[in-house]
Amino acid sequence: MVSGIKMSTPIEIEQLRSEKARLEEDSRDLDSRLQQLETQSKALSEKIAIQKLKNENAAKQEAISQLESKIGFLETQLEKLLNGGSLEKEGSAEEQEAKKEVVDASEEEQEKDEDTITVTVLDEEEEIIENVEAEQEKKEHRRFY
Repeated sequence: MVSGIKMSTPIEIEQLRSEKARLEEDSRDLDSRLQQLETQSKALSEKIAIQKLKNENAAKQEAISQLESKIGFLETQLEKLLNGGSLEKEGSAEEQEAKKEVVDASEEEQEKDEDTITVTVLDEEEEIIENVEAEQEKKEHRRFY
């Protein structure tokens, strides 16, 4: 027979069973908490994806709005030319105000979300040429340093 093994008393067996039950309860609580946290993590990931899509859609809507304004302005200019009128270099006060609103809206959108790319339509071909020339000069200037 086994001489080195001490027989457990009924009190000790009860204590061991009690500890085992407590540990099993802790395990169930931890499993439940883990499941809650996983669910919360998934929900937050979905909320982030939704917010990103909302931001992208808002930027696209802003670009559409700017292009619609630009088209309206160009159609007005075309109508004036077709009716024998001439285009003024400065434009009317209404046209200048419309241009200012487009620029202000663009700046507001850019401040809201720096990660969003805003498309800005330039009104005159000269501005485009000047911007391209300025960028080329900057690149050439950097090569020398």
